[in-house]
Order: sequence, then C-alpha cells, then structure tokens
Amino acid sequence: MPSSANWPALSGSGRFGRRMAKAFPTPPPGLTAGAGRTKLSRTGQLCPLRPGREVETVDSAEVAAYGRNIWAEQSVIGSMLIDPRVVGLVMAGLTEDDFLLEADQRLFRSFKARFVANQPIDSVLVCQAAAPGDKELNAYAIQLMDLTPTAANVAEYIEVVKENTRMTKSHSIGREIAASLTQEESVRLYQQGLDLLSNRGRDDEADMAKAAVEFNDFLERTPDYLPWGFPLLDEGLDVSPGILVVLGGRPSDGKTALALHMAYAQAETKNVGYFTLEDDRNTLFSRLKASISGVPLRNILRRKLNERDYRLLADVNDEIVKRRLTIIDAAGMTVNDIITRTHAKKFDVIYVDYLQMIRSSLRGRGTRQDEVADISRSLADMARNSGVVVVALAQLSRPAQKGKREAPLMADLKESGQIEQDANVILFVWREDETDSKTPRHLTLAKNKLGLLGQWGITFNGPTQKFLPELTTDRPVAKRREPEYKQQTFYELPGGEPLPWEEEYDHIGAAPNT
Repeated sequence: MPSSANWPALSGSGRFGRRMAKAFPTPPPGLTAGAGRTKLSRTGQLCPLRPGREVETVDSAEVAAYGRNIWAEQSVIGSMLIDPRVVGLVMAGLTEDDFLLEADQRLFRSFKARFVANQPIDSVLVCQAAAPGDKELNAYAIQLMDLTPTAANVAEYIEVVKENTRMTKSHSIGREIAASLTQEESVRLYQQGLDLLSNRGRDDEADMAKAAVEFNDFLERTPDYLPWGFPLLDEGLDVSPGILVVLGGRPSDGKTALALHMAYAQAETKNVGYFTLEDDRNTLFSRLKASISGVPLRNILRRKLNERDYRLLADVNDEIVKRRLTIIDAAGMTVNDIITRTHAKKFDVIYVDYLQMIRSSLRGRGTRQDEVADISRSLADMARNSGVVVVALAQLSRPAQKGKREAPLMADLKESGQIEQDANVILFVWREDETDSKTPRHLTLAKNKLGLLGQWGITFNGPTQKFLPELTTDRPVAKRREPEYKQQTFYELPGGEPLPWEEEYDHIGAAPNT
C-alpha cells in the first residue's frame, strides 16, 4: 500500500481530491499504487507500472476521473451504512463490478448477502460479515459514515457510479486493444467494449403505472413487421426487432434459395446482412441473379449465356443495386465476429447460413451438442440485446429411410434441442420425396410465439432457384406428432414377491414418492 506521502498526489488536487485526502489520511483498503508512475488496471485500480510499459501511463485528467468515481462509490456505500432503507435501491441499480475499490466491493457483497437473505442490516453486522476482525475495514466504514452526511441523494450517486465505471472500463479496454497482439484478441476486446457501451442508460424495468404509459405509446406507433416475400405469410407472421427466427430444412430442400428470396424482399426497406458460411459470395450472388432475372443458374455458372440471357441479366441490375443487401463470406467466423460486423454495418436483419457451421467458442471444451447449444443461445442473446432480427438457417436430421417424407418436427433440428427453445419462430421448407427434385415442396410454420401456425404449398423453380411469391392452401399431408415424454408405470408381476419397502407401506396403500 502506498505511503501517506504518496496518497495526496494520487487523489488529485481538485475538490474531490481534497475531500478524499482529508477524509482518508492513508489510502482506502484495496487501492494499490507504487512509487513513481502508475496505471489503471483492468479492474480500474491504480497500480504500479511494470518496467518497460511506459505506454500505459495515465494523465492527470484520467486520475482525476478515477478519483471522482471513488468519491461516488464511497458515497453509495456510506448511504447504505447510515440508512439501510436505501439498500434495495442500490441492489437494483448496481452490481459488484460497478465498484473499483476492493474494500467497497467487499462491503457491497456483505450488504447484498444480508439483503437477499432478508437479514437485519446495520453497519456493525455488515462489517463483521464482510471481514470478521478486520479493524482496517471497520475504520474505513466509520470514515465513510462520517463522510456521507445524508442518503437522500443516493439515486444520483448510483448514476454517477454507473457512468464513471463504464468510462473507466472503456478506457482500459481501449488500451488493451492497442496492446493486443492478435486479431482474435482485438475482436474479443472490441466486442466487450460494444457490450459495455450498449448497456448505457438501459431501462429494464417498469412498475404498472410506467407500463401503462408505455403501453399507450406502443398503441400509437404503427407496427413495423418484416416482409417475407410471400403475402400470405406476411399476414400471419409478425416479426419485430429482437427476434430469433430459425429456417430449417434438409440438404437440397431449398433453405438457401428461400433465405435469399426473403432477404431480398426485406432489403427493399431494411439493411440486411447475409453471412454465408457454406457458399462463397460469388456463388450466392449468382443464385440471387438467376432468381431475379430468370436465367438458369447452370448457364451462369458454366458461362453458357446467349444474347437473351445477357439482356435479362443486365435488365435487373438497376433493381438489384437498390436493395440494401450485403453478402459476407463468414467461413470460420464465431458468433462474436458476426456480432461485431453486425454492429459495424448497422444491420437491421441478418441471415446466418447456417447455424451449425458457426465456429463455437467452446471448441474442444464440450460435446458437439454443447457447442451448438452455445451458438444458439448466443444468437438469441444477440437478437434480444441489439434489437436485430436474426434468421438462422439450420440443418435437420436425415430421416431413417429415403423416399417419401413426412412433415418435419422441431425435434428434427440437428444436434441440439436448444435451438427449439431459443427460437421465437421456426419455419421448415421440405420436399415430400427426397429422391425427386420436382416433388411438391411445403413451407411449415412450426413455431410462432405471437401468432398462428400453418402449412402451405410452395412453388420452386429449380433451374432459376426461384420461389414464387404465391403460397397455396396445403392439401393434407402425412403428419407426425412431436415426441412426448411420459412417466413409466410399473405393475406387479404374477407370482412376484413384494419388495421390502412395499411391505412397509402396504397399510396406507402406497409406496414412497408415489
């Protein structure tokens, strides 16, 4: 711990510094600093620089900002010490990570433990629970109580702590990015910074009065639901920002062609990003160009184009370039890479083709099911936290036998049941017979949290990779039921002998736990 001679210089020369130096002749517990130059650590604490790391020195303005944050968090802790009635307000507004000093973190943890357990709260009990027999921490708590004249302004203290902590941590992340040695580390730190700043001013609760006001505002706003390129589907599928949509299908059933059809329709009014992890962007654009122009994809890929084909391709250029659709080669990307690109490009909607090909952050540290579950949860969190609609394509498990097929179930989503849980909407595109490319195709809306389910016939032109926008009322097809999990019932075998616990409970006519 630094000496009292060094402490005034670290606390700053302004109003906050004079207040801290007067209140604390020696530095508070948990504040570390060394003689000479200092830096802010990842947790926001001042600590000595290692030799050869002069680049990490901080200027007086940053030290002053650090001092202001110490003053604010000490005022919060002091308010709880002198008036336990504000503890609930502090617990709702702050977390342990919002405090920079270790001593304040320890006291906060003690307050929280007693508050959650509904135990009496006063300064003696809190200090005893935080560090039994620690005279230094007790003296620090007494100083905070003397320093804090009233708890009436605790709400303002909370906001100052949140803002200052956010800025201190963002400065620390910025320095770590500058010192990072790999692109992967830089991307990870950049994402941390985005997450930190995206929570600024987050409004995550409402009492009934506030909810009623917000509901009235909600009714006055015209809903802005996504178009899907199929008028019949647009009527029944209401997807707003923050939703995870899963589009499932088996190989060669038309998932990518259908996703391109939907993305192209949405790109007329939205900024859409299409992350392709399977096909390269030139192949994907060729498929889109074939769909819009009507030129067979095979002719384009083999460069066997006649004059009419060239004219058709040229005629749709003006229409295509107006669409705000960006295709990203995403092979090898993680969910964090996709999130970073999405924020940078300010996409409203993203397509991920396909979910099971995203590189998992758990690679090598879990089963394949664990990896896919982690990817699914991360995409759902991304949609909810950033307000982006995420449409994730997903493979379905292959049926046991080839030939005639039945309608797919949500349980058919490959490699993880977590996908079914995370998705707000699940769509399936499928063929009745996998051995016949011309067999009828169907579009099934299997999950829709905010609307009805349905199934339609859908027309697909294979040579041009085009889905027609008109859906037809589906004729009856073979239906399957989602698997049910039932409790097993056991019956007594003829001539069997009763087990010991059955004899014990014969007088009440039941066995234990039944």
